[in-house]
Amino acid sequence: MPTLRAMLMLALLLLITPAPAAAQAGLTIADSGVFVVFPDRISFNARVTSAAPITKIVLEYGVDKRTCGDVTARAFPDFTPGTTVDVHWTWEMLQTGSEPPGATIWYRWRATDGTGKTAVSPDVRATWIDTAYAWREISRDGLTLHWYSGEPAFAEDLITTASKGVARLAKLTGVRPQSPINIYIYGNTEQMKGAILHEPSWAGGVAYPANNITIMGIGPSYLDWGRRAIVHELTHLVVGQISFSCGENVPTWLDEGIAVYAEGGLDPRSQLFFDTAVAADSLLSVRSISNGFSQHPDLADLAYSQSYSLVAYLVATYGPTKLLALFGNLRDGMTVEAGVHAAYGFDLGGLEDRWRAWLKAAPRDRVTPTPAPTASPIPTISLILVPTSPPMSPTPTISPALAPTAPASPAAQATPPAPTARPTPPAQRPDITLRLSGAGLAFLIGMALAGTAVWKLLKM
Repeated sequence: MPTLRAMLMLALLLLITPAPAAAQAGLTIADSGVFVVFPDRISFNARVTSAAPITKIVLEYGVDKRTCGDVTARAFPDFTPGTTVDVHWTWEMLQTGSEPPGATIWYRWRATDGTGKTAVSPDVRATWIDTAYAWREISRDGLTLHWYSGEPAFAEDLITTASKGVARLAKLTGVRPQSPINIYIYGNTEQMKGAILHEPSWAGGVAYPANNITIMGIGPSYLDWGRRAIVHELTHLVVGQISFSCGENVPTWLDEGIAVYAEGGLDPRSQLFFDTAVAADSLLSVRSISNGFSQHPDLADLAYSQSYSLVAYLVATYGPTKLLALFGNLRDGMTVEAGVHAAYGFDLGGLEDRWRAWLKAAPRDRVTPTPAPTASPIPTISLILVPTSPPMSPTPTISPALAPTAPASPAAQATPPAPTARPTPPAQRPDITLRLSGAGLAFLIGMALAGTAVWKLLKM
């Protein structure tokens, strides 16, 4: 439950001071701030006044983060027309997916009255923050760490580790942050899971590269694990910064491999498991770990270890310059195959061949493609058969809205409409055709010939 201190934080951080009123010849908008129920919803409030009845009010809003273009969502709150209107609208994160703690939400109001006059309020920004905890912060080298559980020495240890990890990543690979980064440390993974709505239940940390934010569950008693995890998640943020593209994503082996590389390499257990896979010739193909990892724990562990080994091979053999070129190619919209070839002169198959040779592992299996059979025209025949039931109408599904819709009462549940009786089709002569394959046609012709032969025998 939120403590008194946390409630004071809510008052200090999230009850935004009303913005200056926007006026247009008698049409005035006074922003009344926002109210946050983290992580479920945020409510926007304003008062609009005019000499003429107000006919239209629109809330324009968005989130400060990297996107493929200017993204402005619009909401149309319900209100009763009049000369003074108190208007409210709620963004239901449960419907749209939540933003990470620390995200910056911006918004503005637009109103029109009966004379056609329009006024727009100034942009207002609010921090989407988890108000259940009294956050403290410490900053260093473009990193800001937010925490609430543990002494200052705990936070100092983590931010020192993070800063050194980022510096090591830049030195070894040339990959370095492009923007300031915020790190939110929850007291444990269960508390972290309470801050996110649609992430895997097993996640111990989540990176949001578009927002330059990462969140993790690290208690003071798990500091050793936390030191590796914080560098791992920070690397995902940095990779997201330097390779952001509206085209193909960074392959999983590259994204996860460089994150493990930044940690300092494999732990002894993972190294042993990987060495065993090399000796047993049970390595996964590079292409199979380009678009996600298996849900099976052993295969996922092997995929992480292989990814690290691939990145270690690329850095050791070709240096950081070509690795940066690969990220640049992906940022510029190249496919993974084209990006790898442009940077290194070989495709993913060539990468796997060279990497296996570097490991002194067995060569990869080469599968010879099987020629596809050539289709030949097949005659068809129409038969009159008994009728079947009329086609079933597809059941409609609700498409998710691109922008949040007006809130519903939490207890209210939508009542589906009563089913409508389907009209009975009038009786008609069946007219249904069936297309036969060549084998079916041959069967029918054979039956006809056999019948003719039997008839001739009976005539003799």
